[in-house]
Amino acid sequence: KALERAEAYRRAGADAILIHSKQSTADEVIQFSELWADRCPLLIVPTKYYNTPTDLFRKSGISCVIWANQMLRASLITMEKIGKEIYSSESINDVEQNIASLSKVFDLQEVDELQKAQKQYFNS
Repeated sequence: KALERAEAYRRAGADAILIHSKQSTADEVIQFSELWADRCPLLIVPTKYYNTPTDLFRKSGISCVIWANQMLRASLITMEKIGKEIYSSESINDVEQNIASLSKVFDLQEVDELQKAQKQYFNS
């Protein structure tokens, strides 16, 4: 059924197919990839079968691996730890060396580019 749906999406103009599995091994997606035979790019999200070597995905013809929530899950652990430290000490003094600087936050937000755009479009 998944192959039939994927083929229908491909025929309808899909740029890629995302196949998902709740199995703890990659067997299901590897089998799908072999049967799919590279008709268009194939994407996977190995949330449950994370211990599969990435090279196996590559060798199986999978085009893209999406590590969907690992960064979010890692940040939750850190936020919880820092939150407990702030609560315990009732201060942020002891956590400053363990968190991103404000300049890093501004860099990620591309604040400089936003300020240039504001000057260009709002101050004219």
